[in-house]
Amino acid sequence: MALTPFITQDRALGDLREAALELMYLDASLNTNIPEQMRSPMIQLQRMVNSYYSNKLEGSRASPADLLCTQNAATDAEIASDLLEIKHHTEAQFRLAMDPIDATAICNRESIARMHRELFSGLPEKHLRLGAGVGGEFASLAPGEYRTRGVKVGHHIAPHADKIGTYLTWFENAYRLNRLHGLAPLLAAAGAHHRLLWLHPFVDGNGRMGRLFTDEYLRRGLEGYGLWSMSRGFCHAADAYYAALRAADHVRKGDLDGRGELSDSGLLQFTRYFITTALEQVRFVSALLEPRTLNGRINQYFHMRQHSAFPSANGTALPILRIEALHLYRRLLESGPMQHSEIQARLGLSESSTRDLLVQMASERLIALDEGKQVSLRLSEHSVFTVFPDFF
Repeated sequence: MALTPFITQDRALGDLREAALELMYLDASLNTNIPEQMRSPMIQLQRMVNSYYSNKLEGSRASPADLLCTQNAATDAEIASDLLEIKHHTEAQFRLAMDPIDATAICNRESIARMHRELFSGLPEKHLRLGAGVGGEFASLAPGEYRTRGVKVGHHIAPHADKIGTYLTWFENAYRLNRLHGLAPLLAAAGAHHRLLWLHPFVDGNGRMGRLFTDEYLRRGLEGYGLWSMSRGFCHAADAYYAALRAADHVRKGDLDGRGELSDSGLLQFTRYFITTALEQVRFVSALLEPRTLNGRINQYFHMRQHSAFPSANGTALPILRIEALHLYRRLLESGPMQHSEIQARLGLSESSTRDLLVQMASERLIALDEGKQVSLRLSEHSVFTVFPDFF
């Protein structure tokens, strides 16, 4: 196809190259230095953060507090309608983590269709309704099925449906990760994000699918990705995100603007935006996880819990929590899972007091208890706004 896939390393000017190198360094440093006991809870939290912001870009009005409360819902029927798509997006990320797509296949049409299915399969019909079609009948989105009709998004007229197959073949060959090395996978992630949204391969849901694809693509090239989120950066400056996408949509502006259909200068502008946004997000999370300040916020949360009732995510008051909860939480963070008997000895409490404390902390999702009486760390929806401020 007559498209420039991405800005190659030799064309990435000094500042862009330096930014990409810094991103790779900071991502690796975050991945190495995060407290190991915080890794899994942080990834789980980031799935929710990522889903929240990706859906907010599509017009979701759900609040972070409402979203966090969905963790306690047993079924979809217990969740408000405007939160369901976020919940399904979070679950799609989990399923892709549990049953991952091979890096060599991440760009093929079957994998892209799977990502779209993961996002939308199982949603109630009203979430899939597209609008009135010929004869006034409502059409519905078919998860994972490529479009067979033309679409227009704002001023962008997507390629004809008959060309989607050809473009997808080009896409798979252009962005195969086993053929890219050095800075190329990171620069390719920016190009692939735009090109996939520009192609608009599905009738609807392309924005969320495209951002999910980018999550999966970056996860193969950056070991720390998943501890930070691109969608948070995209949404925090949504106007800049859409402006950068539009710049890369522009047709070529003459012989000095590349050889493809679209503007190489526009693609360079989007690539700069993409790398800058990624840098902002990895720096943000790295700062939050700095040990001294992280411990300070954990102390703050548990001291507040010790002295007075604390508002939960849904607004109800949580009971006072004895200060030994702080000692246990910090020990779990530093040393990992512990047995019930060891905890009792370290806290110096009676068996009944230890049991009551663990039951309360588990009910508030501050810890997890397994059948073998092993206790491990969790991130509670009630503590997130104190321990990790400004995530939402």
